[in-house]
Amino acid sequence: MPAPAEADGNGRHLLARFADWAVSSYGSSRSSALVRVGLALLFWSRWAGELLLYMNQSLPGLILSVNFFIATTLLFVGYKSRLAAVWSGLVGFAIYYYFGHALGREPWTHHHAYLLSVAALLIALTPCGRSFSLDRYLAVTRARREGHAPPPEYGNLWGLRLIVLQLSVLYFFSAFDKTSLAFLSGARLEHIFLWFYAGSDYPGLPGFRHLAMLTAIAVVLLEYALAFGLPFLPTRRYLIWAGLAFHAIIYVALPVYTFSATMMVLYLAYLDADDVDKVIRRVQGMEPAAKTGETTS
Repeated sequence: MPAPAEADGNGRHLLARFADWAVSSYGSSRSSALVRVGLALLFWSRWAGELLLYMNQSLPGLILSVNFFIATTLLFVGYKSRLAAVWSGLVGFAIYYYFGHALGREPWTHHHAYLLSVAALLIALTPCGRSFSLDRYLAVTRARREGHAPPPEYGNLWGLRLIVLQLSVLYFFSAFDKTSLAFLSGARLEHIFLWFYAGSDYPGLPGFRHLAMLTAIAVVLLEYALAFGLPFLPTRRYLIWAGLAFHAIIYVALPVYTFSATMMVLYLAYLDADDVDKVIRRVQGMEPAAKTGETTS
């Protein structure tokens, strides 16, 4: 059994490592920029068709629509990127809380709407405008005009760390909610299958009940594994493929709206930002970026 002083030292070391990972991690801004662009496209995919100006001509509806399209367009092109991310996230929360819960528009109260909104706010805590953006173009143009080197595509990545924690919490509580006899017995999956596929007649497939039970158990085990395994490299290299396959299956099988696509985009937060940068540069036929000591965000 370790001595109290040794245990205290180990605890401080782990805390220091966590703090370094969470708030003192710097790297390429390109993965953050990809998430930014992906979120803008997902906002449009989920709500653009429902927020066209003629769809709701009340004053609150028009205000929502105008704010939605301005904020998400700025987010997509990357102009004042962090401000646009905050703006888009707040619009998303207005959709979720006010128009969804308060005014009773039920499809806007689903968890995928909340996830999109909180992801936009969290990406604002990253250098999401330093790459693939109008902000980047203007910064490079200004630097060249003034005879300076272009600013580095680099910054503090703590917003990506918060996204990782958000996804782990989501997976954990999703699995925890399913850790009940009603789900693990396969009854909920049977009900879902009947509702969307079979109708009122119970399937005559041999072993269907056992298949539903085994699938339910596998889903719960996978979600717990994703919650605790994806943040760590040794397990992430295997689990990330299982997670992507899981979300692809439920995307094509069930009406989950943008949830699966959002999760897939946010998986970029799990990947090392500099590794993502290397892949992008390799695809573009460019040399890998030199390591920089730049630490400003």
